[in-house]
Amino acid sequence: MTDPSLLRLYKHMAWANHSVFTQLSELPEEALSFSAWNPEWTVGAIANHIVMGQSRLLARLKKEEAPAETPFPLTSEGMKALAAQSLKNDDAFLNLIDQPEEMLTFVRYEKTVSFLNTTIVAQTVNHGIEHRAQIADILAVNKMDVINLDALDPISYERAHR
Repeated sequence: MTDPSLLRLYKHMAWANHSVFTQLSELPEEALSFSAWNPEWTVGAIANHIVMGQSRLLARLKKEEAPAETPFPLTSEGMKALAAQSLKNDDAFLNLIDQPEEMLTFVRYEKTVSFLNTTIVAQTVNHGIEHRAQIADILAVNKMDVINLDALDPISYERAHR
């Protein structure tokens, strides 16, 4: 699965996720409980969802059972621990990203499905993008326009890593 574009997209996602999680750890803890359209999808719940999703997708690539989902506390320290777990997940993904393309079969929503390992990596990247945008939007709707998604795009990543 060696593909420089896929590798760059994954590294960008890891950098952008870590940037957002670090920013969340620096906000007042009440901000982690902000929501917009769905009161269950708070900023902290979505951040947890990103990292728990990483762990689940990583297990699929490793052909292992998905780990139990244990959310991180909605505190500054919880977000720091979440950021650290995300970095650990990213390192594990990067160790697998050069695997040859392969069809994987696993259970998803109580149904046996098959997807290419490259699709799993692409889903991980898209999942992070989607939910970072939700986090930024929820904070902005709650009058905390603090996450600048334009500063977290692939061009900003490249500039930061030249």
